[in-house]
Amino acid sequence: MLSWLHLHRIIIAHLFIVQATYPKFLLCIAKLSIRDRELQNRGPDHRRPVTRDLKSRTPTMSNNILITGGAGFLGPMLAAKLAKDSSNNIVLTDLRTPQRPAGIPDSASNLELTAGDLTSQSDIDKLLSMRTQWSAIFLFHGIMSVGCEENPALSTKVNLDATLSVLTSISKLQQSTKPRIVYASTQAVYGPPYTATGPITDDTPATPIGVYGTHKAIMEKHIDDLNRRGLIDAFSVRLPTVVVRPGAPSRSAAAFLSGLLREPLAGLECIVPISDRSARQMICSPRVMIENFVRVMKAPSDAMPAHIRAVYMPGISVTLGDMYAAFEAVVGKEKLSLLREEVDEEAKRLLDSWPQTAEFGNATRMGLLFDESCEQIYREYADSLKA
Repeated sequence: MLSWLHLHRIIIAHLFIVQATYPKFLLCIAKLSIRDRELQNRGPDHRRPVTRDLKSRTPTMSNNILITGGAGFLGPMLAAKLAKDSSNNIVLTDLRTPQRPAGIPDSASNLELTAGDLTSQSDIDKLLSMRTQWSAIFLFHGIMSVGCEENPALSTKVNLDATLSVLTSISKLQQSTKPRIVYASTQAVYGPPYTATGPITDDTPATPIGVYGTHKAIMEKHIDDLNRRGLIDAFSVRLPTVVVRPGAPSRSAAAFLSGLLREPLAGLECIVPISDRSARQMICSPRVMIENFVRVMKAPSDAMPAHIRAVYMPGISVTLGDMYAAFEAVVGKEKLSLLREEVDEEAKRLLDSWPQTAEFGNATRMGLLFDESCEQIYREYADSLKA
């Protein structure tokens, strides 16, 4: 048995322990009570993830980057920007071997130009086997808006079937990290009644009224599903009209938006298919679009929900009158005579169905870049001709 003296010593020792730890115990209880009250005040949404700074998804491995549609407008410009970083190895492809983009010297060893028919599965396989690992894949190939209306079967073959085959093949690549896919969609996925009743928002549904926009919307949904299932890592980027596009006019209803400045600067006439000076279009500069492609390539995968991967790329809303005013400021009033209005009802129908104003919530949250004005866009093109 314990003696009274021994028991007394044990009791005294326990009292010292309690005295030492009791304040810490009370502090812990207080903190838990505060946290409990905070959770109650948050209501049912307290399970939402805490807002945090998103880490960029910098391309890994040897930065092997594939760009389809490499003989088009944006592909070569993107390749030229990416090639400035010697750690990037770019493969630029199209139905015929693309020309070397301007600004990339012949001595550059980090660019490969190759031909490939994306309607052929064997060509797709050969293309993807050119590198053992891919960091990013930009899908820029496609038939443009007017061409799709004139030949829906060709649009189905290229814009739907070929893209589906490419995506399926990418999903089967054996890589430790999935390549970031950036799929070039279009603002033509939007349509009435939403485009005429207010700004386009992140919640505006796709209601296209043309073959081009419809086929792009179909592929967007397929990409959403593949991404949701974890088979790919992708974003669909809905492009506003990019101006000024160099070279010959494209088969797009919006081709005149570039021609309005490009042709008069070359001493040529431009036919403007609409006459309403208050008609609005969403436009952006090539410089801003190329920079935003790179930012989307590096964006974290969780920048948007796994099943919602389409983002409307930044543009500015301008009227036809704004474009004429910018034209005068940059080119001069004397060349206005080279702009001839000749209404094209089919082009007008498509243009009227596209967004006129927009709010760019997702684009802003992703840190994408915006142009300042139509005049700034026009001056950048005019200055590029002097370089």
